[in-house]
Amino acid sequence: MIVRTLNEANRSARRVISPDGNWESTRLLLKDDHMGFSFHITTIYAGKDFRLHYQNHLESVYCISGYGEV
Repeated sequence: MIVRTLNEANRSARRVISPDGNWESTRLLLKDDHMGFSFHITTIYAGKDFRLHYQNHLESVYCISGYGEV
């Protein structure tokens, strides 16, 4: 079992801020955790428009606040 808090992850290299300032993401589970999937909490800033394309994996998105188009 992996026990990791969001606050702990936010204070580590697991928190990533996009170079263009469109989003930030805290990676709670990554490939190195050997769980077979990853889990991220990502904030996309209001008014930002951009495209993402993943060549090697699928992604599910659950919006908990605000409005966006996927």
